Amino acid sequence: MIGRLCKLFLATSLWVTTTKALALPELCLQSPKRTAACPHLLYKKSKLAIPKLAVQANEIVCLCLTDLNPLLTPPSSELEKIDQQLAWMTLTQEYRLTKEEIMALIRE
Repeated sequence: MIGRLCKLFLATSLWVTTTKALALPELCLQSPKRTAACPHLLYKKSKLAIPKLAVQANEIVCLCLTDLNPLLTPPSSELEKIDQQLAWMTLTQEYRLTKEEIMALIRE
């Protein structure tokens, strides 16, 4: 009887863990224009709540580094600078976060 309970508990635990792991990619901070899966993901503990992603402070959030890295590199032309500013504006509006909050998520 105890053996069956242990097996049931283990199976339930694995199912919950697997279900949560499979759900994590939906909780990604990424470009709103992204249509394909992000090739470079980073999972981090978020120090702040991100309501758009249903992430509370101290929960795990997924960051799409493929979309965020270009925002961190200095633009080499005026056109790139404008594109970068537009991308920041879109990202901050989409997730209702400031640029500083997003930078903190990436760096911490």
